[in-house]
Amino acid sequence: MEYRSRTILQSILIGYLALLVASILTGNPIVARAADFGFAVLSGVFGYIVYTTRSTSDDERVVLITAAAFVLAGIAQLLGLLPGFGVAAVAATVLFVVGFIGYFYLRRR
Repeated sequence: MEYRSRTILQSILIGYLALLVASILTGNPIVARAADFGFAVLSGVFGYIVYTTRSTSDDERVVLITAAAFVLAGIAQLLGLLPGFGVAAVAATVLFVVGFIGYFYLRRR
């Protein structure tokens, strides 16, 4: 991963973690929504980075599944913010875990 991508990812992670901690400490529903939105953005960025920084030696199917899982997790999380779509937040968590497993599989090789 190039330096610029790593810096952007670290900035997004720090921002998300700050929102998450603020949400937990304050219990404010607006901050909780912002943390959920941050999770959606973070998931989408992970998907983009996995896809754009793939190596030629990586299995293309695993790359596509991993990137798609992250992007779909972000979309599901956004849907989960809408009233009546709470189950989408659960789907977002499952998809994020699938992406996470794929990411570690790709980095392990």
